[in-house]
Amino acid sequence: MNDEELYLEATNEVEGENKSTSLWAKVMALSEGDEEKAKYKYIKLRVEQLANERKNAAPKFTKKTVDEFDLKYMPVDEFSKIKSIPKDKVIEMIRDGFYVGQIKNDEWYVSREEVGKNEKPKPASRTSQKTDDSKKEYIPVEEFSEYKGITSEKAIAMIRDGFYQGQIIDDKWYVAYSEVSNVNEPSSSVSSGFFSKLANGDFGLAKTYWLYGVLVGVIANVLSNVITSISGLVIFMVVYTAYEIPVVMGVWRASSKYQGPRVWAILAKIAVVLGAIMLVAGLLVIAGWYFTPWKAVGE
Repeated sequence: MNDEELYLEATNEVEGENKSTSLWAKVMALSEGDEEKAKYKYIKLRVEQLANERKNAAPKFTKKTVDEFDLKYMPVDEFSKIKSIPKDKVIEMIRDGFYVGQIKNDEWYVSREEVGKNEKPKPASRTSQKTDDSKKEYIPVEEFSEYKGITSEKAIAMIRDGFYQGQIIDDKWYVAYSEVSNVNEPSSSVSSGFFSKLANGDFGLAKTYWLYGVLVGVIANVLSNVITSISGLVIFMVVYTAYEIPVVMGVWRASSKYQGPRVWAILAKIAVVLGAIMLVAGLLVIAGWYFTPWKAVGE
């Protein structure tokens, strides 16, 4: 703000109702009650005050704000606003090697050079040489995720967690062919069926246990109470028991693949053992009913 603007502000104050009471009392005393002279003195002193206020409000640069680190890096909050990317996502991309950054005083910072770069992520540290030979050993993540029945984002997350072997080639994610068995054979369409993936634990521990195990079990229990005929109930139990076999297998295998806290995997396997016992018991009940003469049952 220049001097002219300060004088204008001071003049508007003295002519209006927002002038400083203490300053006005001072200039009236110095002007011996002459109001016109007091106005001029007020403006002069008020301009000096405003100038000092602007000076004190100006940012003071310390050695910390202009050192070499601050010239090379910027706070992650500022970077995320420029790139319109959530802060947590930026930190994740730094950890994956997409952006150059580091921690200082427990705060994340991003290299200022990243601001001018395009949005294509830089290869992570897991990326090997980008050659056609490399591509021959890998399958695009989109094709792999379609084969596995999961989203591409889920497949990438599982690669980062070490569940699948993969890498970035030419700025795109690829999954090792070794993660897929006979991907090019016609039989792959059969092996990628729902029950095959369910038994293999491909849907993950939480989904396999809670959705396909617990929730379906609750629904089956409600339906079994609705069925009134013995023959209908037996048929229903046979179908449900056949369904439970891949569920039990899937929960066990998903527990072995689970990358989270091991306590959940252990508890899930315990539940599998108990479920297997109940499954065998159900099979014995069905077998006992099947081999019981109908006449004896009727009597």
